[in-house]
Amino acid sequence: MRPFARRRPKAGELSEPRATTDRQAVNEALVSSKVSSIAPVPLDARPSHRSPSTAVGFAKRITATQRLRRRWMGLDIGTSAVKVVELSPLGESFRVEAFAIEPVPAGSVVAGNISDAGAVGEAIRNACKRAGVKPGKVCAGIRNSAVVTKTLDMDASLTDRELEAEVSLEAERHIPFPIDEVAIDFEPMHLSVHDPSKVNVLLVACRLEHVAQRQEAAALGGLRLDVVDIESHAAHHALANIVEYGNPVALANVGAATSTVTLVHGESVITREEQFDVPPDLPGQQGAVAPTHGRMHHATGLEPLPGLLTRLLRLVLLAGRVETVDRLLLAGGVASAPGFAERAAAHLDLTVEVADVFRGMAVSQNVDKASLGEHAPMLYTACGLALRGLAEARA
Repeated sequence: MRPFARRRPKAGELSEPRATTDRQAVNEALVSSKVSSIAPVPLDARPSHRSPSTAVGFAKRITATQRLRRRWMGLDIGTSAVKVVELSPLGESFRVEAFAIEPVPAGSVVAGNISDAGAVGEAIRNACKRAGVKPGKVCAGIRNSAVVTKTLDMDASLTDRELEAEVSLEAERHIPFPIDEVAIDFEPMHLSVHDPSKVNVLLVACRLEHVAQRQEAAALGGLRLDVVDIESHAAHHALANIVEYGNPVALANVGAATSTVTLVHGESVITREEQFDVPPDLPGQQGAVAPTHGRMHHATGLEPLPGLLTRLLRLVLLAGRVETVDRLLLAGGVASAPGFAERAAAHLDLTVEVADVFRGMAVSQNVDKASLGEHAPMLYTACGLALRGLAEARA
C-alpha cells in the first residue's frame, strides 16, 4: 500500500515528507507496501500463473526464474488467531510449503482493528516458528469494511500519467476521508460495456491507520509486509483456484466475530458482513494446529447463524442482480463444526459444502496433510492472500 500522491513514485522512491514526524514515519513505512488493486481472475476462465493481471505499484523487477522460485506467505490476522500459509508455484498449480494457526489474546484484535500490536506480533512470530518459515514475501489482509472501493469510468485514450492525474482528482470526490489520511491504489480493468471509449478503473482506498497497525504488528513479529489486500479479493483468488467456472458462486466465511458472505460472478465481487460472536469453545476457535479430538456433537450457540447467512446471502444476490446460486461454500472455523453444513443447507434450501481451499495443490513433505485438511476452512483467507502474493510476483 502506498500513500496518496499526485505523482506515482518511481521504484524505491519515498513520497514527499509530511509536516509532522509521525506522518512522515507512517508514510515511509507504507511506501514499500500498497493496497492491492489487482483484480482476481474472473470465474469464467481457469486462472494460470503464467498469464497475470496487471499490477499497480513499484514491485522490483525480477527474472522469470526468480519469479517461479519465489514463495509467498499469506498472513490473516483474525479476532481469535493469526493464520499463516506459505505457497510456491508448481507447474500450473501450487504447493503448500507451510502453515500454522496461533491464538491471540482476547481483545488484541477487535472488529478488525489491532489494539495490542505487541501481542499480535508475538503470535505472528510464534506462528512462523511453528510453521518453520523464514521471513520472506508477505501479503496481509484488511477487513472489507475498512476499505472503500469504487469503479470509475475513465477516458480509454488517456496515457498512464494522464490516467493517474484524473484518478487523483476523482478520488477526492469519492473518498469520505481527508485525502492526506488515506492510501490509495487503482487498476484499469476493461473497456466499459456501455461505452467502448471508456475504461473501468477500480479505485481502492484505506485509512493509513489500518495499514500502519498491520505494519507494526508484522514488524514486531519479524515480518515485512509487501502487499496489503482486501479480504474479499483474497477470497476471490482462492475461489478461482477451486471452483468450476461460469456460474455465480457464494462463499460464507464465518470467523470468531464476523460473518461474511461474498458473491463472485465473473469480475463482480460483492460482500456483506455482520458481527456475530462465535462461542470460543467451538471446534476451530482454539487456534490449535494439531487434530482436535472429542469434538462436540452439537454446535450449541450457532442456532441464529443460518438465519444470518440467509439474510446476508439475500443482500449480495440483490446487489449482484442474481436470482440464485447453485451452492454456498463454507469457510472459517465454524465450517467444520459437526452438523453445521447440513443445518445451514436445510435452512437455506441450498447445497452447502465446506470449501477445500487446497484442492488440487501439492503438499510439501514437511507439512502434516491430516492437520492441513482438518484446518483448511480456517486457512481459507490466508491461502487466498498467499495466492494474491503469487499474482503480484508474476505481474
